[in-house]
This record gives sequence, structure tokens and C-alpha cells, in this order.
Amino acid sequence: MAFRKRAKKAPESFHFEERGGSTVFAEGMRHLTQEIVNSFDARAVGVATLRHETATTLRGFRQEMKNLHHELRRKAADLRRFLSHAEASRMRHFRALHESIRAGQDARSQHLSGMLAGFRQMLFGFRQDHQAAAGHWQHMAAALAKKRASFAR
Repeated sequence: MAFRKRAKKAPESFHFEERGGSTVFAEGMRHLTQEIVNSFDARAVGVATLRHETATTLRGFRQEMKNLHHELRRKAADLRRFLSHAEASRMRHFRALHESIRAGQDARSQHLSGMLAGFRQMLFGFRQDHQAAAGHWQHMAAALAKKRASFAR
């Protein structure tokens, strides 16, 4: 940062008395020149101060962005770990639920198989009873037909 730290004095070459000019004019010019130099120095100091403040603000901003970047990375890693753990937990619960559903299905399937076997036996029993009854019915019909034939003669 190159800037003037203190005001410079007006050059001594602004003495107009030697040329026959008025001392008041020379003093006025010297005073005006001194104000211009002081004003320039003040602006230079202001610009340097502004530049320094801007650089400081930018450094602070960059540091905050770096901190935010690290915090977001840490939070993303935490989120990944949480989701991974949650997924593993959900899969354990899903497998347990799936096994309980399968066990219930197996129990219902065995119960249904037992009921169907019972119905088959019952139907087989009904069929045997039906066949036996049909046999008795045919035997009785044949016996009645014989008796009718013997009465009809």
C-alpha cells in the first residue's frame, strides 16, 4: 500500500515576489497548493483505509465460507451415516416383518391343508356312504321287482 503518511509542503518555487508579483497572490497560491496536496493525501489515506477494510472483510468472508464448507461437509457425512443406519434398521424390521408374515402364511397353509384333507375324507366318506346307499337301494329295488314279479304271476 503506497500512500503518503503526512502532507507535503508546497514547493518553494511558488514564490512569485521575485518576478514582481504580489506577495498575497503567492501566499494564496501556496495555500491553495498546500490544500490540494493535503486533500490528495487525505483521499489516498481514505482509499488505502477502504482497501484495507475491504481486504479484511473479504478475508473474513472467505474464512466464513471455508467454515461453512467444512460444516456442510460434516453435516452431509452425518446425514449419510444417519441414512445408512436408518436403512439398516428399516431392513432389519422389514425382514422381521417378512418372516412373521411368512410364518403366518405357513401356519394358515398348514391349517388349510388340514381342513382340505378333512373335507376330502368327509367327501370320500360321503361317497362311500352314497355308494353303499346306492348299492342298498339297487338291492332293495331288485328285491321289490322280484316280489312284484311273483305277485303278478
